[in-house]
Amino acid sequence: MDDQSEIIAIGAIPFIIDRDRRLLQQFNKWENIIRFDHLKKEEGYYAAKLYKSGINLSTEWPDFGKHYDQILNVIIPAPILDEHGSLTEDFKQDLNRLSHDKEWGFYLADKDTALRLSGKLPHIDLAGTDFTIDWRLKELRETEEPWKNISLRDMEMSDSGEEYLCFYNTETHELYEPDENLLELPENVVVLEIPCEAKLDPVAVAREYGIGETDLLNDHPFQMNLKAKVTPLSETGLPEYIQNNKRLAAGNSLNNETQSHKRGR
Repeated sequence: MDDQSEIIAIGAIPFIIDRDRRLLQQFNKWENIIRFDHLKKEEGYYAAKLYKSGINLSTEWPDFGKHYDQILNVIIPAPILDEHGSLTEDFKQDLNRLSHDKEWGFYLADKDTALRLSGKLPHIDLAGTDFTIDWRLKELRETEEPWKNISLRDMEMSDSGEEYLCFYNTETHELYEPDENLLELPENVVVLEIPCEAKLDPVAVAREYGIGETDLLNDHPFQMNLKAKVTPLSETGLPEYIQNNKRLAAGNSLNNETQSHKRGR
């Protein structure tokens, strides 16, 4: 497969569109193919039914009352399969929104989205270190040393709800919890802003909520590689917090000296 190949996810199963050979070939499972002539051709679109437990597409209805909850009706506009040459990105977006709104059962995907639907987890750069995103476990695992992990449950949310916020030690690759009596800026610590779950892994979030695995992708396109925003402590409110602690400490010290002087009389 080259980077110019077009991909259609039917349900949550990605297929490469091969217009020359008139077939769909399952992404990463090349032996599984669906020929265009096995689909029902109507005026302006192709129609079929997908058995969700496998890749089989059929134009015949199953026996009455038999496993209807396991069948997805699929409607594919004819240009997707018949148009020679690549579809424009705007046209793909329009088709994807129509598919979602009308429940046509497909999503025109890119290679990274196909990889995610096939099981590959996304990654995020935390201040120069690569972590694997595992939304199911709500954790970020250091890719090179996967026994090291950071729980997303231990992070705060921003006021907007769009980012996770945390103090992060760039040397130990762990979360840092400032002491309430902190009197100086700690070394090797920064603030990270990490995208919310719908941006971290919209496919996993959709699975968690029991909706279609591609249902969130129109508003939150999948990204295989993300990068957290890094802010030095000097640009946060921590220096002011430390200055306040120093004033309190100085005041307490003065009070202690005064009390000691009085007791010494």
